[in-house]
Amino acid sequence: MAPRQAIIFIGGDPPHDNAHAFVMSDADPHAVIIAADSGWEYALMAQKTPWYLIGDMDSISRDHLRDAMDREVEIIEHSPDKDHTDTELALRLAHDLKCTTIHVVTGGGDRFDHVLAMVHSLVNVAEEATVTAHIGQSFVRISTPQDVTTLNVSTGDTVSLIPLGGHAKGVTTSGLKWNLKRETLKAFESRGVSNVATDTTITVRIRTGTLAIIVTPQESDTQ
Repeated sequence: MAPRQAIIFIGGDPPHDNAHAFVMSDADPHAVIIAADSGWEYALMAQKTPWYLIGDMDSISRDHLRDAMDREVEIIEHSPDKDHTDTELALRLAHDLKCTTIHVVTGGGDRFDHVLAMVHSLVNVAEEATVTAHIGQSFVRISTPQDVTTLNVSTGDTVSLIPLGGHAKGVTTSGLKWNLKRETLKAFESRGVSNVATDTTITVRIRTGTLAIIVTPQESDTQ
């Protein structure tokens, strides 16, 4: 089966220019487009009409909801008294559609608990799909022990390695100012924060655990 990409637009602030550039030029033109609630507006801003609109519809405007209905988009509405966030519902939908790459787009600016839960929810599908996100001005890649993670970056970009759900062991990197060699990044410690890319390609390998690799463009750090 050919790889299938899903792009999920979620709420918060409008996505930044780098997210739009990715969606417009680098993403699969045949990607499954999913809007989580008010992410509908941001999908249209990126000139993408969602295939699915999912969530409890508590933050999408009436006009946008009517627009979705007029376009005959598949709307999957959930009760507000649900156990999962709209983002998690969208991730589960992408998983059920057997998407092998999943990219989440948000400008940030949402409630902190939502952002924290969203980042952790990315891990739930990372063993069966390549999971990435644009969050604010940063690009995030979830790294697992299954493969060596290779990312194209710009020299000088800030690169942070954040363990999710426990310690990340056997971490080995290349292309960074402070490279690691079969080392442990402990949960609840900040050792992996604010490394610097010294090459246009970085690699990360881990033996056990999960890492969020967060790349922030150099120009963003100086603003």
